[in-house]
Amino acid sequence: MLITGSELSKTAKSFLCGAVIGMSMLIPGVSGGTTAVILGIYDSLTEAAGNLPAVPKKSLSYLIPVASGGLLGAAILSRPILALTERYYVFSVFFFIGAIMGTVPMLVKKSGIKVNTLYNSIFALFGTAAAVGIRFIPGAGMGGEGIVINILCGFIIAVGMVLPGISTSHLLLMLGMYESVWGCLKDPDILFLLPLAVGGAAGTILTARITDMSLKKFPCQTYMVITGFVMSSVYDLFPESIDISAVPVYIFLCASGFLSVYFITRFAEKRCPPRALPCERTQGGKTV
Repeated sequence: MLITGSELSKTAKSFLCGAVIGMSMLIPGVSGGTTAVILGIYDSLTEAAGNLPAVPKKSLSYLIPVASGGLLGAAILSRPILALTERYYVFSVFFFIGAIMGTVPMLVKKSGIKVNTLYNSIFALFGTAAAVGIRFIPGAGMGGEGIVINILCGFIIAVGMVLPGISTSHLLLMLGMYESVWGCLKDPDILFLLPLAVGGAAGTILTARITDMSLKKFPCQTYMVITGFVMSSVYDLFPESIDISAVPVYIFLCASGFLSVYFITRFAEKRCPPRALPCERTQGGKTV
C-alpha cells in the first residue's frame, strides 16, 4: 500500500510533536500533557491511547510516531535544552511560566464556558487541589528498587504524561527516580526500564481512557479541572530565590512565553477550529 503525501505529512508532524513533548518532560515542573495541549494534539493523543485495546492498528499508527519522536527528543535533543536551563535556570523558568499560563485562555475557551460562576470554578479548584495533593505523596525511599515498585512507579509517572499540569520529572523527583530513569537514556538498562515501561503503558492507557471519556461526557468540567492542573504547575516552577535587579527581565520573559503560546494556540484554532462542546449548564433558563 502506497503512503500518500498527506499521510506522510501527518506522520512527520506527529513525530516532531512527540520530540517537543519528549524534551519538555525532562524539565521538572513542565508537563508533557501541557505541551501536548500547546501543540494542539492533546485530544487526539488521549483518544488514540484510550482506544488502543479496541482499535490497536489505528491507534498505533498515531501513537508510534509520537512515541518515537518523544524518545528522540528525550535522548538526543534534550541535552542542549537542559544545558541552557542549567546555565540560565531562573530566566528559563520565567519563560516556561509564561508559556504555561498562555495555555489557560485556550483551555477556558475549549471548555465552552460563557459565564464564569462558582459552579464552574469549583472544578478548576478541584484540579488545583489534586495537583497540589500529589506533592505530598510519600516518595522517599522508593528509589525504583524491585520489579513491582518499578511497575507501580511507571503507572504513577504515566499520570504526568497524560494529565496537563502534572510534571513527569517532578513525579520522578518525588519518587527518588529522576536520575535513575533519565540516566538510562545514556546507558540503557533493559531490566530496569522494562517493568517501568509496562507500568507506564498500563497507566497511560487507563488514564487516557478515563480522560477521553470525561472529555466526551463532561467536556466543560473536565477542561476546567485540567485548567486547575495547568495553573497549579506554576507553583512548582517558581524559583526559591530571584535577583531583584533582574525583575524587569523576568517580566519580559514571562510575557514573551505567554504571548508566544497564546498566539500559537490562536493560529492553531484558526487552522483547526475546536469542536462544539455541550458544556453549558442551565438553571432556570440561565446559562451557568
